[in-house]
Amino acid sequence: MMAEQKPATDPATTEVIRHYLTSAVTEMERTLVRTAYSTIIYEINDFGLSIFDSKLNLLADSTGLPLFLGANEYGIKQTLERGKFGELGSGDIIYMNVPYWSGAHTNDGVLIAPVFHEETIVSYTVVRAHWTDLGGKDPGYILDSTSVHHEGIMIPGVKIVRNGEVNEELLSILQMNSRAPETIMGDFHAEVACLRVGVKRVSELYQKYGVDTLEASIDGILSAGEQRAREAVLALPDGRWEAEDWMDNDGISDELVRVHIAVTIKEDEMTIDYSGSSDQVAGPINLSFGMAQSAARICFKAITTPHDPSNGGQFRPLSVIAREGSLFNASYPAPVFTIWAGVMGVETIFKAFAKAFPELIPAGSGGDLGDPGFYGKEPVSGRQVWHQTNAGVGWGARKNQDGINTTQHISMCTVKNIPVEVIESRLPVMVDRAELRQDSGGPGTFRGGLGSVREYRFLESFGALTIVKKSRTSGFGLNGGKPGPKNLTILKPNTNRQNWKSDWERDVIVYADNKKLYDDVPDDQEFCGMFRGEFHSGDVIIYLADGGGGFGLPYERDAQKVQNDVIDGYVSMEAAANEYGVILTDDLEIDRDSTAKQRGGSS
Repeated sequence: MMAEQKPATDPATTEVIRHYLTSAVTEMERTLVRTAYSTIIYEINDFGLSIFDSKLNLLADSTGLPLFLGANEYGIKQTLERGKFGELGSGDIIYMNVPYWSGAHTNDGVLIAPVFHEETIVSYTVVRAHWTDLGGKDPGYILDSTSVHHEGIMIPGVKIVRNGEVNEELLSILQMNSRAPETIMGDFHAEVACLRVGVKRVSELYQKYGVDTLEASIDGILSAGEQRAREAVLALPDGRWEAEDWMDNDGISDELVRVHIAVTIKEDEMTIDYSGSSDQVAGPINLSFGMAQSAARICFKAITTPHDPSNGGQFRPLSVIAREGSLFNASYPAPVFTIWAGVMGVETIFKAFAKAFPELIPAGSGGDLGDPGFYGKEPVSGRQVWHQTNAGVGWGARKNQDGINTTQHISMCTVKNIPVEVIESRLPVMVDRAELRQDSGGPGTFRGGLGSVREYRFLESFGALTIVKKSRTSGFGLNGGKPGPKNLTILKPNTNRQNWKSDWERDVIVYADNKKLYDDVPDDQEFCGMFRGEFHSGDVIIYLADGGGGFGLPYERDAQKVQNDVIDGYVSMEAAANEYGVILTDDLEIDRDSTAKQRGGSS
């Protein structure tokens, strides 16, 4: 009589392995953050880390930049298919940063390390992080390129580490093409260290459990993720919904650029289609398909398996479409450096979702990241640096609660602000204000979250820019709620400095002049969206981030809540009266009679 064959795994073992993989990628993240050179990595978390199996199924990822994580899957598949690296061996690491393959731009290349068990590749660890400079036409961020060849050197997937030894020839090419060679090499070695941590941990897992148990457990993890996602989609209504929004410009022309989304749900399948969006444009706001797919995945996961660690099975019910040659599937040699279409893609997908199931979706957010980035030679170290700062926008209100104040846009919601102390210690810049923007939350029965205000004053000459793409059109409220007041940058030159006007006209480029949107703009100030320039001692940049949209009719907001908002400084007395119909006395008490009259009979 034959002995009963035991299954290769069991639910308890599968859960142990799932948590082990999540722990391994978290350890990779900690290694990267603790050893990186750039503040954009170790302060902001501008990176993505992933572990894949041999079939390139996503097994685990880190809490880096959400827009990177879906793109990592696209990037590894493209690299292994198109790369020029030959046979892989233990200790090898591939580097690739061709934007149409990587799903990002040149500065966000992917590094890939195979994991071997008994001389067979069983897994891969992947990292991408923003490198300060790879030889693009401008330092910092490139805002007006017209070809991908303006955006930096491209490496088509070659071994940057061979059998554990660094490829010095390739590194020398990268260094010679960078304005910040020391910084990118520091970040490179940090990424190699984090990959090796992942390789070690996954190798240990295979040594402990063996291939049969691991593969059976992985199948279970992916199947469970798929099942939970399909059940969530099945609970949603069937149908097709469309939404559109607009980006300020492409950096070359001054015309608005259309973003269009169509969402289709049929039983347990969802399709997100970008095909109605603009054709690819002359400037660098185009996306490669990998990032368009990643933006769609962020939205899909938010309504299906928001509380579960990511794995590839969760995305099997989702199909993403973007016609080739369009804004969301750019073709060579289209410029792709300014990846803000991904931000607007997320916003517009949620706008379409709101038509289908508004009870699950908040109103629109501030719709951008904003806040200046700074570039130049760091006074302390003398190195060429790029310090990105991200403003907190307001998130939209929901059917039963106010929006969250000054939080990163959902497309990048796990990134962080650079602390004021870091900016002031590393740059010739003082932060004179960092506060909430009063009246920026969209009015509604439930109020949108507030955006932030940052004011920067230059102590000496230094470069700065913003990448704002949502400063000319409003976000959206829901169910009668209103949007916030738009993102706004104010540039104030030091008019006490001799020759300030000629210097200003020479040194500062404004890509989105928004003076026409505002009343009584001083002649010596710019009200704008995106800009780039060299600023001088005493010049000031003020960034005012938009708030989230409101949900429900503003006059139906509880008067006590409006009073509390005024006391907290979230809402001005004028806005309380004009937007909410709540009249307060000088000592901030509710004037019940006047409020009832203003609201048409109810306070």
